Amino acid sequence: MLIKVRSTDGPNLTIPLPTGLFCNRLTAGIAAKAMVQNGVNATPEQMVRFFKAVRQCKRRHPDWVMVEVESADGDYVYVKL
Repeated sequence: MLIKVRSTDGPNLTIPLPTGLFCNRLTAGIAAKAMVQNGVNATPEQMVRFFKAVRQCKRRHPDWVMVEVESADGDYVYVKL
C-alpha cells in the first residue's frame, strides 16, 4: 500500500506500507478491539477475513488506486493498494 500526501503549506508525505505487515492476525485483533471501542461490532475473525480479502485484491489488482483526491487549494491525497 502506498500513501502520498502533498500539501501546499506543509510537508509532503510518502508512506509505503507493506501489505504483509499491515494485514496480519495481530493487526486484525488490534483493529477489532479499536472498532468495538468506537461502537462498531467486529470480531477478530471477521477482521482476519477482511484482511485476507485485501491481500487477494492486491494480488489480483496490484496497481489499484483506492483514493485520489485533489482539493481546490492544491492539497493532494493518493492511496494505492
